[in-house]
Amino acid sequence: MAGTRTRLDPGVRREQILEAAREVFVADDYAHASMEAVAARAGVTTGLVNHYFGTKRELYLAVIADLASGLPEMVETDVPDLPLEELIALNMGRFLDQFEDNYEVISMLMKTEGGLGRDPEIAQIMAEAREGIVRRMAFNHAAGEDPSPELLLALRVFQGAAEAAAAEWLRNGRATREDVERLLTRTLLAMVGDLSQR
Repeated sequence: MAGTRTRLDPGVRREQILEAAREVFVADDYAHASMEAVAARAGVTTGLVNHYFGTKRELYLAVIADLASGLPEMVETDVPDLPLEELIALNMGRFLDQFEDNYEVISMLMKTEGGLGRDPEIAQIMAEAREGIVRRMAFNHAAGEDPSPELLLALRVFQGAAEAAAAEWLRNGRATREDVERLLTRTLLAMVGDLSQR
């Protein structure tokens, strides 16, 4: 019948609104994005967006958490027999592919940290995502054992360097992907070579 709305499962509707919010927040900064724009993009009422997420800040935090939760998956862990150099090459390629394919989204996360990221809730979300990346990398190098504090420290330091190097390539244009891949591969091998159990 004309004019009849489809009633979606609440989980599906929530994901639909989250996807629309991600697009709005990537396209515009937090200050200028609006709940009305999110509702229009999702094809729902502003009241429904408020029902699911409350305030604009709560919606933004949900978008950040959703985006950040997927970052650790860039590290492949199901490769127990791969030699160290091949493992690093595989995951370096995955890391740089993720940055290149999703740079608008990832740069929104990093930009958020510089502004709203001083907010402890956003800083915590990003810290947990980074730690997830480090833990997956550590799993690869610890051969089923608990990773050593030295290994975890090296990987946390490397994580910061990798983000900075990717920004030099994609945001600042001062390096090519090949430059970044070569530098980060050498750096990671030097940092974890003696600490890896592979």
